[in-house]
Amino acid sequence: MKKTTSSVLALGALLLSLLPGCSTNTQGDDAAPVFLSGEFTELLLEKLLVEGTPVQFKTTTLRCRLKVPGAGALQFLDVQLDSYYVRWTRLDGGTKASEGQPFGGNVIVPVGGTSTLNNYQYMTADALLRSPLDQLYPFNGGIDRETGKTSIRQAGHVIWYGHTLSGQPVVSNEATFDLTFRYSAASGRIEGQLAR
Repeated sequence: MKKTTSSVLALGALLLSLLPGCSTNTQGDDAAPVFLSGEFTELLLEKLLVEGTPVQFKTTTLRCRLKVPGAGALQFLDVQLDSYYVRWTRLDGGTKASEGQPFGGNVIVPVGGTSTLNNYQYMTADALLRSPLDQLYPFNGGIDRETGKTSIRQAGHVIWYGHTLSGQPVVSNEATFDLTFRYSAASGRIEGQLAR
């Protein structure tokens, strides 16, 4: 009986150690001693679909920070940005959001420093033709079927992926921005006049 009880307790302790636990490390639990964070500048407030161009921001600033400042040698801790992923969610009461998209990256972010991404894409021009944004085009009715509005407001959630020059994978915290999509600047006024 004693042997069985101690075996069960040992197995229970092992299983508990394998469960994911809470962490106070806001920079992630990966093995890399650095993490990336992003900041958008000169954001678009509105994207006009009639333009047919990708969603781009003039500048995005990426920072490479040490998880524990002053710890260890800085040699080979610069980060090569490999890719980033944009996931979309609705902010206007609708449930159907644009599909997420991966993008390639090609910049070195120095440890303790920044790199500027100029005109990086966050949605391709082709994605502007897909659901749910396709409903805003005049030939599809010009109105979002879920909300009855002539615009769709979404949040873009961005995560950057890279590796240190010593080969350790690095992931960023999620950075978020919001953007209103409409077919044209006049679409709201036109729909309002047609409704009378």
